[in-house]
Amino acid sequence: MKKLIPILLLFAFTQCHTPKPYYKAELGGIRINKDSLKISDEKTHALIQSYKVKLDSLMGEVLCYNEQDLSKQLPEGSLGNMLCDELMLYAKEKLDKKIDFCLYNHGGIRIGSLSKGNITVGKIYELAPFDNYLEVVELDGKSCKKLFDLIAQNGGTPCSKELKMKIQNNQATDIFINQQAFDENRNYLILTNDYVAAGGDKTEPMKNAINRYKINVFVRDAMIQHLRSKGKRNEALKATVDGRMEIIK
Repeated sequence: MKKLIPILLLFAFTQCHTPKPYYKAELGGIRINKDSLKISDEKTHALIQSYKVKLDSLMGEVLCYNEQDLSKQLPEGSLGNMLCDELMLYAKEKLDKKIDFCLYNHGGIRIGSLSKGNITVGKIYELAPFDNYLEVVELDGKSCKKLFDLIAQNGGTPCSKELKMKIQNNQATDIFINQQAFDENRNYLILTNDYVAAGGDKTEPMKNAINRYKINVFVRDAMIQHLRSKGKRNEALKATVDGRMEIIK
C-alpha cells in the first residue's frame, strides 16, 4: 500500500496540470465607421447645434477695430502695452481709486499676436482665457523697487504707459511713474490681476502688499466691456512700442 501512494500522487499531479493547447494568433485590421449602424441621435444633435449657434454668435461679436498688428514681446511689446493701457483706461472710468500704473505678467497673455482688423469677443477670450480678477495692490516704495529689479532680472514685463524704466545690468534704473521720478518713500497703487497680486509669476514682492483691493470683474470681461464701449464711440484701438521698458547694453 505504501508503494502505491507515490504513484497515485504522481498520477493526480499530472492530471491536474495537463498542458493547454497553443493557439497561434494573427493580428489584422478592419475599418469601423464612426457610426457603423448609420444611426444618429437627431435630438442630441439639434440641442448641441442650438448652443453652438448661440455661442458662435456671442464669440463673433465685433467689439472694435484694431489699427495695427500687435505682438507679444519682451522687454516691451505692442500687445502687452495695449492690454495694460486699456485696463488703465477701464480703471479710470470704473474705479474711485487713483491708480499709478498697471503691470501684467508676460505669461498671462495667451496669444502671441493680434492681427489688424476687427477684434471679437472670442479673440479676447483667447487673449485672457483664465478666470483672473482685476486687483489693485498698494505697495510701499521699497517693495516696488524690489519688484522692478526682479522684473529687470527677468527681461521685462507688460506695463502701462504711466511706468517707464530702463534695465541695465539686471537692475531697474531711471524709473519714472506718471512723469515723476520714482520715490522709494511713498506708496503706489498698482493695477494687475489677482495671480500677480498674490506674488505669482516671479512677482514675490507683491506679497508685501499694504492693501489689496479685489475688483469683482474678470480681466477679459473688463477688456470686453471697455472695447465694446470704444467701438460704440467709433474709436479704433491704437497701440505703440514707446520705450516704456528698455534694456540698456
